[in-house]
Amino acid sequence: MKRFLCLGAVLFLSVVWAGCGDVFRPIIIPNPPQFPNPAAAHTVVTLSDNGDAVDGTAMVIDVSGDTEVSIKSVGLNPVHAVQQTATQVLVVNQSNATSPQDSVTKLSFSGTLIGSTSTITLPLSYSSPGVLTTAAPNFAATTESNQAYVLMPQYQPNPGQVVPSVAVINTLTNAIVTTIPVGNGPVAMAETPDGTKLYVANQGDRTISAFNTKDRSTRQICINGTCPTGSTPLPLSSPPIWISARSDSQRVYVLELDGTLAYIDTSTTAGPDQLSDNYTPLVQAAGAAYMWYDVILNRLYIPAGNELAIVDVSQSVPQDQSFPGAIFATIPVVPSSQRFTTDPCSGTTVPATVPVVAATSLPDGSRAYIGAFYSATDTSGTGVVCPQVTVIDTSNNTIKTATAVPGFPDATAPGQYNVPVCASTRFRFNMAVGGDSSRAYLASCDGGNVNIIYTSTDTYAETAFAPGSTRSPIPPSTQNPPQNPVFMLAGP
Repeated sequence: MKRFLCLGAVLFLSVVWAGCGDVFRPIIIPNPPQFPNPAAAHTVVTLSDNGDAVDGTAMVIDVSGDTEVSIKSVGLNPVHAVQQTATQVLVVNQSNATSPQDSVTKLSFSGTLIGSTSTITLPLSYSSPGVLTTAAPNFAATTESNQAYVLMPQYQPNPGQVVPSVAVINTLTNAIVTTIPVGNGPVAMAETPDGTKLYVANQGDRTISAFNTKDRSTRQICINGTCPTGSTPLPLSSPPIWISARSDSQRVYVLELDGTLAYIDTSTTAGPDQLSDNYTPLVQAAGAAYMWYDVILNRLYIPAGNELAIVDVSQSVPQDQSFPGAIFATIPVVPSSQRFTTDPCSGTTVPATVPVVAATSLPDGSRAYIGAFYSATDTSGTGVVCPQVTVIDTSNNTIKTATAVPGFPDATAPGQYNVPVCASTRFRFNMAVGGDSSRAYLASCDGGNVNIIYTSTDTYAETAFAPGSTRSPIPPSTQNPPQNPVFMLAGP
């Protein structure tokens, strides 16, 4: 008996010794949702442009009542926003030559209403001595309660000296803390949910800038096992256009212009970070404007061309989520016969494919909603835009249905309906969902409205129009046309 006990002890110690020094990592990494939890959102907030001379607006729709419950002015030319806390949203405003002062509007909510607003002035940018110009701020990011970051691609701290930078803002005091230089042409940012690291996608020089948020020190990024020899970051294989952080703060995903999906291992505290840029390009995703991260299912939805790519990012290496017989879903075109007779798109010739431009997903994890549109000519010869929403069943990644929403004149075409911002805005169409999973929303710049989809039936329900603009009424109407939505997010 004693001999067997001794033998057992030896075997036990051998197993312990053999395991020393090994690091065991799960194949599937659990990713709990991070704050702000999408299920906590009771509103959707739409930013609308009102031209170069008058402030834009933030419009709040109460999900439970389908009503516009709050409208507040923000700065000129709002372009992007981020929810910082359960009661606070930050809006990036881009100035112009007439009024060259960039800013961030802080929206403070009381329930579903905007209780107050305050303006945070971004650093001054000079085109020549004493002459201000816009720094063209285009993006905001934060996962912290009192600090946020705003991209300034054309920031000129001194006349003629363009230094693309990130403005660090203390949102408790509404003051600029500092600016951090980044690469050329920054277009997107992501902060890890634990609030420790910030990553910037620089489209102009194909690089990623990375920083530690506590002391704003630079993080080194090695690409495919090769590390930079100096302070200059290594270039990616293709320009980055979007960047998203996984909810466990262990990975950051970079979508490149050619459809490559690169990923960064952000698990180490000191670094360097390891970026894998040799993932097979999602060729059909080339030319995408952005990707939507589903925090519940740990998936990336990439709308591009006439298809949707779905990528599982719960694993160490991203995995394509296959549709039956294909890796990508070709979004079907809704027949014009299924549109209302009053819809200007009801008599149009339907194309073979429809461009996919927006994506979002329900907090209950059951479905994803994809926005698409095609351009056509109505019976009177007017150019029109014909949007639709396609529903994806996320349990098996199949198309559940495609629903038409009302079309409208093309605001990017010359003529009485022309609105130049719709031709240049990054988010001509944008989507969001209600926190209770009962509604999906599609905001349309051209249409000046937000279409509401009831998820109980996955059909179009009604339209909420943006606030009235300062543009002249279009005859025979005596009412000013609506402003033009340029960005939308699920609100507090």
